[in-house]
Amino acid sequence: MRVGAKAPRFFWVVLLVLLALALSCGRDAPKPPADLAPAAPAAAAFPVTVRDDLGRTVTVKTEPHRIVALLPSHTETLFALGVGDRVVGVDDFSDFPAEATHLPKLGALYEPRVEQILALAPDLVIASEGGPAPERLAEQGLVVWAGSARQLDEVYRVIEVVGRLVGKRDAAVALAARVRADIERVEADVRSGRRVRVYYELDPTPYTVAPGSFLGALLARVGGDNVIPKGTEDFPRIGPEVVIAGDPEVMIGLTAEDAARRPGWSHITAVRRGAVYKLTPAEENLVSRPGPRLGEGLAVLARYLRRGAGEGSR
Repeated sequence: MRVGAKAPRFFWVVLLVLLALALSCGRDAPKPPADLAPAAPAAAAFPVTVRDDLGRTVTVKTEPHRIVALLPSHTETLFALGVGDRVVGVDDFSDFPAEATHLPKLGALYEPRVEQILALAPDLVIASEGGPAPERLAEQGLVVWAGSARQLDEVYRVIEVVGRLVGKRDAAVALAARVRADIERVEADVRSGRRVRVYYELDPTPYTVAPGSFLGALLARVGGDNVIPKGTEDFPRIGPEVVIAGDPEVMIGLTAEDAARRPGWSHITAVRRGAVYKLTPAEENLVSRPGPRLGEGLAVLARYLRRGAGEGSR
């Protein structure tokens, strides 16, 4: 098995779109906890001071009205909190809700359009901790909070921090509770089903997801037993023999035709049974973005796993 190889550059850009997890080079370092102390009453909510995932102390002095979001999950969270009318620009991949598609596009993880961002005169930038954007923009005097959810339980934390930053603490607490309830509802729906061996492919190199990754945790929540061994890096490049040895019952992320063409894969259970599923772009976004629609993404994974197990679409 070949693990730990460096991914081609395009892969990390795609990973931002599909995973939105902001994989910085310091991924294994523990995250500094965000400041989630009880907020003051709404009338005196500002200034707000929190720590971001780079360990910086960030202070928002007054309620922000010109916000830039540089991660799709952050964009979705801001709109879900009811402050979409304050968002003046987003990253290139923010495409939900529809209103976000009409906003200025300001680059991606490793290629932020700094001059365009500065021209918008934002009073708050919410970004990923990966890539150069936070440091570059902070150097220009902008208020920048950098962070993302790398693990499932961090989704709720990030939603609540973003809520505090924009003066919507109570709405954020309610939104986080709703997302948690959505996830628990999907888990309860599949609890009686049998567990299924699963392989999830990110690209045909092939890069995949390990059990300890964000996507790996989602698969496990809905009855998937990942055929990739535990203890590998979160998104390893693997040899095809690993998949053959694991004999997944369900494959997600590639077409049945692609799987059947690979040497030795025609005998894999998923290929023989036709349980190989290529997600639509909309489904990929639901699965990969750790934000308000994560419960819908989990339902997508559950549906394909149950279908592959012969238990219907549920």
